[in-house]
Amino acid sequence: MLKKILLIIFTIIVTKTFCLAYEPYLPKGSLIKVYTRIPITTEQLEEGSRVYFIVPSDVWVLEQKAIEKGDIFEGYVSMLKMPVQGVNAAMSITITNIIKTDGQNYNVKGRLIFSNSDILGGNLTNPASYNTTIHPRKVYGNIWGGSLQYVPSGEYEFGHHVGINSRDNIFVQIDEDYYI
Repeated sequence: MLKKILLIIFTIIVTKTFCLAYEPYLPKGSLIKVYTRIPITTEQLEEGSRVYFIVPSDVWVLEQKAIEKGDIFEGYVSMLKMPVQGVNAAMSITITNIIKTDGQNYNVKGRLIFSNSDILGGNLTNPASYNTTIHPRKVYGNIWGGSLQYVPSGEYEFGHHVGINSRDNIFVQIDEDYYI
């Protein structure tokens, strides 16, 4: 009888210590669609400027709302480069926290993802002029042959400022797990 009672107590202790409740979370690398209410451009901003983005729809994890419609992601401009000769302006935004609709703040580590990377702009500008280059070629049966090619002269246009409108497809990528 004593063995049966000890076996029951031992079973309860073992099952209680190893059974942990699942806490729902958004995993690292999740993408959340956001938009901005006012246009953000490199003309207006400096490094460290605070920026805000609004979530247009609910984000669910299992049967709980992780992020509600109307929540605001707050971040800052972590990298800003002005346009120069041959290169457009560039900007990168880091997300620091989320402001819920009821006013609570939660720390979130993330970054803003534009169409293909986390840096907006920074691409080369178009060449200002072209030179012609002749490539002579000997073609079978033809004494004269060759091609004329236009190549950039090395002079490029001045870069332009880049920006985000409210209709642009931008996402927040979470860099660490966000527990609800």
